[in-house]
Amino acid sequence: MVLLKKGPKYQESMNNDSLQQAHVHNIQQLVNTGKLVVAGPFTDDGDLRGIFIMDCQDSAEVNKLVNKDPAVAAGKLIFEIKPWLTNQIIRGKQPAN
Repeated sequence: MVLLKKGPKYQESMNNDSLQQAHVHNIQQLVNTGKLVVAGPFTDDGDLRGIFIMDCQDSAEVNKLVNKDPAVAAGKLIFEIKPWLTNQIIRGKQPAN
């Protein structure tokens, strides 16, 4: 699970439509590759701006993928990774025997 938070350049990038479009495009690419399961913004104006729930091998893979997000690279967003376990059957996968 990734918590997206306001970054150091959040205010100055608020009206940057091309940055937001690139962020959304990156989200779609992660969905298309099966790495991103759920994504969405929080609708209040707090420091916590959104969430990604990812399906990756480990936190290192999550870190690598999220750091490529244009909004993260630009400093609009920062993130915190929270390892989170789910039941594999719920995710549509059978556990290895």
